[in-house]
Amino acid sequence: MSDGFVTERYLHLRRAAFLMCGDWALADDLARTTLARVLTELDVTDPELWSYADLMSAFKKPRGRREHVFVAPSDPATSTGGDLHTVLVLDALHGLHPRCRAVLVLRHFCGLAIDETADALDLDDSRVLAFEAEGLGAFESLLNAARTAGVR
Repeated sequence: MSDGFVTERYLHLRRAAFLMCGDWALADDLARTTLARVLTELDVTDPELWSYADLMSAFKKPRGRREHVFVAPSDPATSTGGDLHTVLVLDALHGLHPRCRAVLVLRHFCGLAIDETADALDLDDSRVLAFEAEGLGAFESLLNAARTAGVR
């Protein structure tokens, strides 16, 4: 394992952790902890997949419940349309069940295949597909509700 792996994967792992928890400081801590562990493991055959599995395992442990509110820019004239859409996506993502959110983050943000996602989350492929379908359906409903409420 090299420092190059850490440099290449840190930002991506940090973003994946943020999508899971909604807190940049916690995401930073989780990404660093995961990378430190992957560097000290001796028998890791696929460090990238191992890193995702380790990162997602952090979300299995109960934590104090923290509410994350994603706030849109206060001045619509100075913001880009993408700012509001990002807020809507993050808000919808955090409205999902944690397993659905983990599957969507690994499959659609991290680009893992179904079997890799299953390995990372210690699930079988059919459960990954079920969580993905459930998560995408709920995600779509949450985004549609935001659109119906007049957010464009």
